[in-house]
Amino acid sequence: MRIHQIRFQNLNSLTGEWSIDLSDPAYLSDGIFAITGPTGAGKTTILDAICLALYGRTPRLASVNSNSNEIMSRHTGSCYAEITFETREGQYRCHWSQQRARKKPEGNLQAHKHEIVDARTGQVLENKIRDVAARVEEITGMNFNQFTRAMLLAQGAFAAFLQASADERAPILESITGTEIYSEISRKVHERSREEKNRLEVLQAETTDLKLLTASEEEQLQEELQLKITCEKEQQQQLATMRESLTWLEKLNELESEIKIIDQQWQEYLQRQAAFQPDQVRLQKARQASVLDVTYANLSNVRQLQNDDMTSLIKVRQDLPGLEDALQKAVQAWQETDSKLQEFKVLRRSEGETAKRVREIDLLIRQLQQQMEEIQSAIAADELECSDLQTKITEQQKNLQDMLKTLNEIEKYRLDNSHDAGLVANLTGITRSFNQLMDLTAALKNKQAEWQTNEEDLRLLTISQQEIAVACENNRATMEEQYRVLKNNQDSLNVSLQGHQLSWWHKKLDDYRYEKNRLAELKQILTKISQLDSELVNNRRLAEQLEQQQQQLITKIKAGEEKAANLEREAAHLETQARLLNRIHNLEEERSRLEDGKACPLCGSTEHPFASENVPQLDETEQSLQAARQLLKKVVQEVQQEKIELAKMNNRLEHSLKAMLDTEQFRQNETGLLNVVMVELSLQLSEENTIAEIESLLLINEQNINEYNEKIIVMETLQEGIKELSAVYDEAQAVFKQTESQLQQINWQQEQARKDNERLQLEYRNIKSEVLNLQAAVLQELTPYGISELPLDGLPEIIAALRQRKDLWEYNQSESLRLEKDISAAQNELDIKQFRLQTGENAVQSNQIRLDGLREQCQVQREFRFELYADRNPDREEERLDKEINIAEDNVNQAREYMEELKLHLNHLQEQEKKLCDDVQKRSLKLQAKEKDFIARLQQTGFNEEESYLSACLPEDEQESLSRQMEQLEKEKTGLQTRLADRQGKLQQEKDKQITDQSYEVLQVNLPIAEQELNDLQDSIRDNRRTLEENDNTRKQMQEHLKKIETQKEQLHGWQVLHDLIGSADGKKYRNFAQGLSFDIMINHANRQLQKMSDRYRLVRSYDQNLELNVIDHYQAGEIRSTANLSGGESFLVSLALALGLSNMASHKVSVDSLFLDEGFGALDEDTLDTALNTLAGLQQDGKLIGVISHVPALKERISTQIQVISQAGGRSILQGPGVLRVSS
Repeated sequence: MRIHQIRFQNLNSLTGEWSIDLSDPAYLSDGIFAITGPTGAGKTTILDAICLALYGRTPRLASVNSNSNEIMSRHTGSCYAEITFETREGQYRCHWSQQRARKKPEGNLQAHKHEIVDARTGQVLENKIRDVAARVEEITGMNFNQFTRAMLLAQGAFAAFLQASADERAPILESITGTEIYSEISRKVHERSREEKNRLEVLQAETTDLKLLTASEEEQLQEELQLKITCEKEQQQQLATMRESLTWLEKLNELESEIKIIDQQWQEYLQRQAAFQPDQVRLQKARQASVLDVTYANLSNVRQLQNDDMTSLIKVRQDLPGLEDALQKAVQAWQETDSKLQEFKVLRRSEGETAKRVREIDLLIRQLQQQMEEIQSAIAADELECSDLQTKITEQQKNLQDMLKTLNEIEKYRLDNSHDAGLVANLTGITRSFNQLMDLTAALKNKQAEWQTNEEDLRLLTISQQEIAVACENNRATMEEQYRVLKNNQDSLNVSLQGHQLSWWHKKLDDYRYEKNRLAELKQILTKISQLDSELVNNRRLAEQLEQQQQQLITKIKAGEEKAANLEREAAHLETQARLLNRIHNLEEERSRLEDGKACPLCGSTEHPFASENVPQLDETEQSLQAARQLLKKVVQEVQQEKIELAKMNNRLEHSLKAMLDTEQFRQNETGLLNVVMVELSLQLSEENTIAEIESLLLINEQNINEYNEKIIVMETLQEGIKELSAVYDEAQAVFKQTESQLQQINWQQEQARKDNERLQLEYRNIKSEVLNLQAAVLQELTPYGISELPLDGLPEIIAALRQRKDLWEYNQSESLRLEKDISAAQNELDIKQFRLQTGENAVQSNQIRLDGLREQCQVQREFRFELYADRNPDREEERLDKEINIAEDNVNQAREYMEELKLHLNHLQEQEKKLCDDVQKRSLKLQAKEKDFIARLQQTGFNEEESYLSACLPEDEQESLSRQMEQLEKEKTGLQTRLADRQGKLQQEKDKQITDQSYEVLQVNLPIAEQELNDLQDSIRDNRRTLEENDNTRKQMQEHLKKIETQKEQLHGWQVLHDLIGSADGKKYRNFAQGLSFDIMINHANRQLQKMSDRYRLVRSYDQNLELNVIDHYQAGEIRSTANLSGGESFLVSLALALGLSNMASHKVSVDSLFLDEGFGALDEDTLDTALNTLAGLQQDGKLIGVISHVPALKERISTQIQVISQAGGRSILQGPGVLRVSS
């Protein structure tokens, strides 16, 4: 990698924009050049520009961002750095820049920009900050740390390595060679070994917590589980049979209840049918009248139209006279308003000419007033400006004097504190040293506290080890005592069991309890049979009574039906007679034409008895007919009521017979169940005293249950005690194992604590030595600034004081520049303001003279205008007349519109009167025809007159409601008959199944008992299974834990072996070994460079200390000397050789063709200086360009090609040399 060009702007003291062309022939011919200048002038800033352009940071500044930019020149608003370089892949240009808001020095820092482009094509390769850093590392093959080790050896890097101790040299060599990974590996191995050990301890602790059942306990649980599973299957089958029987009985009851409900609904239907009979008659008449609905609707419409037109015609004839009078008055009003409008128009024309002349005078007066106001404003503004200028001149003269005084004070401070100027360039390095010293001091205190804590831990571990050893012996004795007690209880339980399992005793007790339940059930069945016999006798008596009442009702119904038939025949005869009499009355006109002795034209008889007013009376026949009908209705109702009573009687009789059959069936069922239970219990009972015998058997059974129950309680108590004692024994055993494990663990911890104590003591001594050495070096660096003591606890105060002195120096320096600039600007501004003051006073006098002349002209025009028009306003006068004219015109228009509107309305009423007269005459003929047609249709449909038709009509919604009621009754009748037949069929089908002979009540009582017994048994089965599953899982977990423990032991052994080889908490063990190898490689590279400068010395590694460096002095017969005994010049040569060697190591992946050394050569004599420079110049043979930074004057004579950094006033500098160009100020 070779750098061709460097460009930068406003970096530290190098303000302005600069360009350095390293491809200039002067650099290529010599191969070495020097960057010279006084201390603090800005030599290192050139190298900072290279780092900033490539990596966005410098060796002295870890980060440059929007929060902090210490490299931008003071009082500037932007900066940038750019380099053009070449590698094997091509030529590139990398640019970094940052600016403040609006590029103002006081603006806030903005986000910086970074990009890399192809220098030949101009193509942007990357422009994102993270991507640019990655692309630069990819192209150059070096990250920032490698770059500062291989190409740019920063200030102080030479002696730092040579003067460091062995412990300090390892991290330095690690940082330079990039071998930090070895320290990390050593620490990771130490941490992993500790983690694996902790993991093993956790696994062992978890194993002790697992509890297993004994073999006898597990076998006993298995036997109990199998017995309970068998009982469960039997009880499930019995429970299913009981549930099926209950369901069958419930269905029978449900069907019987539905049949009762249907019977009740049928009776309710008959009552509703009788109640609906009058409404049915009304519905038939309404349907007969509906034939005339359309004809009557048309007739009604015509009548309504005729009435409406007659009403309208009367109203029109009333309105016509008033409308004609209103029209005549409207014509007269229109003529009057038009005459008044003409008078206003004549007055408006005469007033307009005078107003025109007055406006011209008013315009002239306003123009004169406007000119006077402008002159007055100008005079006031000039007077105000003059007053303001006078005040500002006085204030500025005072400010100028204050700034001159402040500038003199700053110059005096700079002369008195000139030594603080060095802090501007050196404070960053001093701060770094202070931070390192404070870090070492804090590390020393932490290490001392860690050492003391470790000693206290070791003391406590010793005490704990003694206590745990005593507890371990006590726990062993407790465990043995618990085992003895447990064995005694197990022997007592075996004696009580008498060779059987506890489940056998439970089985015997369950058998006795089952027998007790069956005996109680047998007693209940016998009681039930006795009750059923009594019910059967009562049902038979009730059935006989109901049959007698049924025969009586049947006889009454037959008599009523015969009486109803006779009444129907009598009513029919009376109806026929009434029709004949009605016809006789209707032939009254024909009878008046009959004559005695002449034949009747209808029958031919010559006698006419009815013609002589002997006509039978129709009212008597109708009264007889009405009485017959009422009697018939009463008889029919009585017969219907008796039939309803008969139906109810049949229903009661049916239910009574059914209840009797059911009772007999229930007795048979109970008898069958009785026989089943007796067979099951193998009983032979007498017929007379069966209940007493069963009570005796129950007493014997209760005694057996109590006896077995007491034995089982004793055995279960012993068994529970054994479980508790087993738990206590297991707990004592676990406590003993845990205590034994704790004893082993604390022995190991005690040994580790002793080792850690020795290590911490050695580390504390090493850190203390580093603190003392660094303290001396820092104190020597602070001597020029008047600091002779460096207390470790006062480091923050000292660095704060130095930073305050540096800030104060920079502040006074910037204030001096600012004041000089401000004083010059203030003097120029003061001269300008004095000139403006004189000009303003002259303008005020001139404007006052013009103002007086304009006032006289304005007064003359006002007097003339008053004589012509007084104080009146011409605009308002014309506006008033125009408004009057507009009002008059509106009045004329309104009068005209109202007159025309009345004319139109009058014409409309006259036309309407004529049309209504015509319509009424034409419609009257049509109305007469429709009324005749309607009367004819009434007679055809059986109605005598219009009122009878209207009374027969029903509203449409009422007619629809009655129709729906009639249809609903028919549907209800069909539905009830269908449902009754369906339920009776289903009931018979269910009865034929004969699923059980037990009663519903017995099943309801026994079912919950059986379900509870089954649930209790299933809960017990689940408990046994859960216990066995938990035991199996615990056994599997214990096996898995034992496997994991063995695997973890193997894993721990491997890591412990590796830890013994390379592991340590601070990473030193493996780091020192790896750095020893890197140290040998670095020494070989350094010796090749050292031989070019001197054949006297050769570097070797110390055999006693891994990273100690010695030299072989060939001029002293090969004597091996310590590097601490080298002179200043010798130390520089060795340091330079080491730096070049480290550079070769750091650049092993990339070709380095440009090398910059930032180090002074002041400690060398002339011969050694020549040797060192010749060595560096000889690197040109490898194609390298070497840049050396130094303030040594002798370099100017030794190196002809130089870039000079020349200090200027105000802490700024400029550059001179080959290829150096200042682009702008």
